Amino acid sequence: MTSALIEEVLVLTEELIRIPSENPTGNESAMADRLETFFHGIGVSVERDSVEPGRENLTAEVGGPSGEPALVFLNHMDTVPAGEGWTKSPFAPLREGGRIWGRGACDMKGGLAAALIAFKFLKKMADGGAKIRRPVRCCLVVDEESPWMRGAASAVTRGRIGPADIVLSCEPTNLHLMTAQKGAMWYEIFFTGKSAHAAAPHMGADAIYAAAQTIITLQDQVDGLAHRHPELGKTTVVASVIEGGRKTNIVADRCRVEVDVRFVPPLKVPDIQELVEKAAAEGCAAAPGTAGRVAALSVDRPPILSDAKDDFTELMREAYRDTTGEELRMGGVSYYSDAGLVAAMTGSRRCFLFGPGNIEQAHAPDEFIETAQLETSARILVELVERFSLGKK
Repeated sequence: MTSALIEEVLVLTEELIRIPSENPTGNESAMADRLETFFHGIGVSVERDSVEPGRENLTAEVGGPSGEPALVFLNHMDTVPAGEGWTKSPFAPLREGGRIWGRGACDMKGGLAAALIAFKFLKKMADGGAKIRRPVRCCLVVDEESPWMRGAASAVTRGRIGPADIVLSCEPTNLHLMTAQKGAMWYEIFFTGKSAHAAAPHMGADAIYAAAQTIITLQDQVDGLAHRHPELGKTTVVASVIEGGRKTNIVADRCRVEVDVRFVPPLKVPDIQELVEKAAAEGCAAAPGTAGRVAALSVDRPPILSDAKDDFTELMREAYRDTTGEELRMGGVSYYSDAGLVAAMTGSRRCFLFGPGNIEQAHAPDEFIETAQLETSARILVELVERFSLGKK
């Protein structure tokens, strides 16, 4: 791998940071245009699939049909909004002190750039006459930073990713291979009651009290779960939004709560919904005259346990060892990803996470990625595609 390609991963990361692709408040259209130009520039055709107006997935492949499962670099083009608290410009990338600063540097424009450099390397090898034994595909998708993950879902339903394919999302994992992901469900609980003068609370039904009792009950229920996972830890719940009431001296006749539940096997999505509904029922029982309605605010996102002994993980070990001289570390994450949704939709146990950056920098002001780690990730992914597609030993 040439030094020019290594420098290109840094430059490309900076270029992508300059393109705002906030979700919500924006879209990924300018990113899609720039990335289509990248693919055309290396002589690869691109398929654009509309997911929503102005939002399109991109798919490009080197190797073509071979009857073999593809290695799919599944990476998202959107970022969270820049938000407040920055001391640097979120969309004017700064390379300084061994870091690149900017929104998306870590999550995940750096990882996306590293995958593109590996893809470009493979195309150059193919153009030079190398035999591509197994295809490599880039699926660049929209909407990962929403609870519905419409881009990844569309890629599966359109057949851009199949159940036999190996999926690698270059999320910020600190260059560890992640084989497990916690389930992640969001719920809204809407409570109704009866308004009354605060001087005569017995005449009303307090929706806020019902909500408060529900939150306490749900936390107690989750804390009492016996399930623990060696890589994922325990189930957690956060009541992240609460809105209710009309005026200080009126018993609240309405309240809305949003909760985030991160859960581990053997729990499934229906188990979590039942847990939330049970807590809401108990909360309402503590406030006679109230009622609660539970609704999911996300696509079903169950826990994912990929096969840590799959042949692909051995390729990753070899690529990592040859590049760094060290042994690859593996584990699990408490956040959800497009790879997790693909696994949930297809039943695949060959969906993994590996990329540069630390999740602690993701979504934060002054987001950054270490340039040395970004360069190393590109080298590792080049080694990986050489082994996967070219049969390098």
